[in-house]
Amino acid sequence: MRTTAKFSAFQLINNLVMIMLAAVCILPFLHVLSVSLSSSAAVSANQVTFWPIGLNLGSYSKALEDTQLLRSLWISVERTLLSVTLGLLVTSMAAYVLSKGGGRNGIAGYKWFVGFFIVALLFNGGMIPTYLVVTKIGLYNSIWALILPTMVNVFNIILIMNFFKALPKELEEAAFIDGAGHWKVYLRVMMPLSLPVMATVGLFTVVGEWNEWLSGQIYMKPENVPLSTFLKAAISMPNIDIKNAEEAAKFNAVSLNSAQIFIGALPILLIYPFLQKFFAKGIVIGAVKE
Repeated sequence: MRTTAKFSAFQLINNLVMIMLAAVCILPFLHVLSVSLSSSAAVSANQVTFWPIGLNLGSYSKALEDTQLLRSLWISVERTLLSVTLGLLVTSMAAYVLSKGGGRNGIAGYKWFVGFFIVALLFNGGMIPTYLVVTKIGLYNSIWALILPTMVNVFNIILIMNFFKALPKELEEAAFIDGAGHWKVYLRVMMPLSLPVMATVGLFTVVGEWNEWLSGQIYMKPENVPLSTFLKAAISMPNIDIKNAEEAAKFNAVSLNSAQIFIGALPILLIYPFLQKFFAKGIVIGAVKE
């Protein structure tokens, strides 16, 4: 009886903490959305909290008229798609090889490769050496400057590797008996079974690449920056061309920036519900070593 009471108290406290954390995450977003939909007068008077006042879509029409915003949006979409596709391909292949271990059926130099990845996980060259490498090999102001330096993520390799190790060995052995090689086992056995962890790693990559702004500021010219870099610059140094008083009444800098932020967050909000069902399963299975 006492144990049940303690468990119920723990559940209550746990639920309250989770509700508070959810509120901390959701309320700022609701505030940004409300500001973007409110009238300029209400925003200027600081009257908007979590519900729009004086519904107004002028900020969105003004934001979508900005060709640089649309160009940056497309660059972010291109960057994210390439990063997810190439990142999952490279990390899953590395994870498959490392999942074989160093035994008789494993790979030569297994411990050396593991040590190499661990060192890469803990240390990196730093911003200046990375910038010099990117510029010297001719990637400056190229979409590949945003993709290649972060394409191989050691944490994702470990996650997928542990997922592969948790799969039944009999499936792989049966494929080898039927005459399949490593490529067929990887493509036709391991990859179809690893959809949960692939969706999880893909979600990590999408969110990380979509929100990362520093590399765009370092490696790209202003006209080719991704959306996150554009938004950071727009919020830091707003540049609004208001031609008349009627247009000024429709929006101000705060509401326009809020509309731009919501437009930037919308793709992630649309993608996440489709991947959420795989998220918990993938991260739990991939995080447990057999």
